[in-house]
Amino acid sequence: MFIRLALLSLLISLHSVISAQHVVTLMNGREMTCTVLGDSGSVLLVQMTKPSGRVISREIPKSDIFSVKKQDGQEQVYYAKDEMMGDIYSVDEMRFYLAGENDARQNFTAWPTFAVGFALCAGVSLWGRDGYITAIGPPILYTLVQLAPKIKIREKTMSHPDYKYNDIYADGYEPPARTRKLSRAMEGAFLGSATGVAFWFLFLK
Repeated sequence: MFIRLALLSLLISLHSVISAQHVVTLMNGREMTCTVLGDSGSVLLVQMTKPSGRVISREIPKSDIFSVKKQDGQEQVYYAKDEMMGDIYSVDEMRFYLAGENDARQNFTAWPTFAVGFALCAGVSLWGRDGYITAIGPPILYTLVQLAPKIKIREKTMSHPDYKYNDIYADGYEPPARTRKLSRAMEGAFLGSATGVAFWFLFLK
């Protein structure tokens, strides 16, 4: 009887450990809900459930992890300031930086950039008829122009109002937002150029 109770207690303990959920915050700002299965020293082994319901395991280098938070709120921070390695922010400052990265990735759309690129390049390619320069040059130029303007952070894209006017948050927000802005510019410009050329061939030639 005692052995059965001990085994049952052990199984319950193991189940609670295995099923315990953790939130892993990566150095790119992403958060993963998963279960930490093991720690090899430089790598964490985690298990997660994909939206399809499939359970997968993966290894994550600790250098890619900012922190791991348990269900009870306890947090283990792996990040440490090291200016020699390019990690110039303190732990608290890095939280703002990661928040900026995550908000930009989740909320920055750049659809106005797409729309302007589409309309502008469609008009130029239509005006140029079937000219290769007017069909290819403007989309490339329009995309390159997007490297210059400062990224505007709209308050509605912030996950917390305290991030307003925070320079470190803005530093984290800029790279993913810039990447998306360039991507939307290229998509809109080339699609607009192709639409203009197609319209000229179908209706005006």
